Amino acid sequence: MQSRKVIGLVVLMALLAVYCGICVFIAVQFLPDSKLAELIFYPVAGVIWIFPAMKIVHWMQSVPEVE
Repeated sequence: MQSRKVIGLVVLMALLAVYCGICVFIAVQFLPDSKLAELIFYPVAGVIWIFPAMKIVHWMQSVPEVE
């Protein structure tokens, strides 16, 4: 159980680092110089990472099945 939490933490931190890099790349390369585009992009990008993170945390908290 403890190893699941450590593995999950490492995966979660790696996911977040990669996701932040992707968001910055998209923002710099593809967003027009518009405050409205930024106003829409950043909140959406700030919420999307929660869904894979929830799956990782759920996996970390679940008890492995013993046969």
